[in-house]
Amino acid sequence: MAKHIVFLRGINVSGKNSIKMQDLRSLLTEAGFEEVMSYIQSGNIILSSPLSKQEVKSAIHQLIQEKLGLDIEVFAVTGEELNQVLLNNPFQGGHEQPNKLFITFLSNQPSTDLVNKLQEKDHGQEEFQLINNMLYFYLPEGMAKSKMNNSYFEKALKVKATGRNLNTVQKLISLIQ
Repeated sequence: MAKHIVFLRGINVSGKNSIKMQDLRSLLTEAGFEEVMSYIQSGNIILSSPLSKQEVKSAIHQLIQEKLGLDIEVFAVTGEELNQVLLNNPFQGGHEQPNKLFITFLSNQPSTDLVNKLQEKDHGQEEFQLINNMLYFYLPEGMAKSKMNNSYFEKALKVKATGRNLNTVQKLISLIQ
């Protein structure tokens, strides 16, 4: 039975795609997932399942669509993969503010051409690095003043994305250990 961390994209933002985490935990438990827990209201779920991460992703997407009537992008990683994501963080030195460092899960590996075009743009002090289908970005002035966000990267890289700040990723790792 593997631990999976599930990230739901774009829920409970500005009143859109509202899902109560208590209701979602109940739905997931009823569907056969075990040790279901959530962290904050932004769609972070930890659960155990013998299913592969792709099967977990598909099952949860279908469940949300059928039971809640919402077409939500679902991202799933194993506990080991989330640990590796943290270890691969290219911004470990000099970027000590974890609420300004974001880790974004991409639905696919973006094309090299699109990545190169994005790298050519002037982003001022804001930085990003792509490692496989993980995007790490640092916003020294914070998210509120930045043009870098999930929508920006989705449009530029033609992928779906959902991100969490470093604080959230670290907390989720602590919850699976």
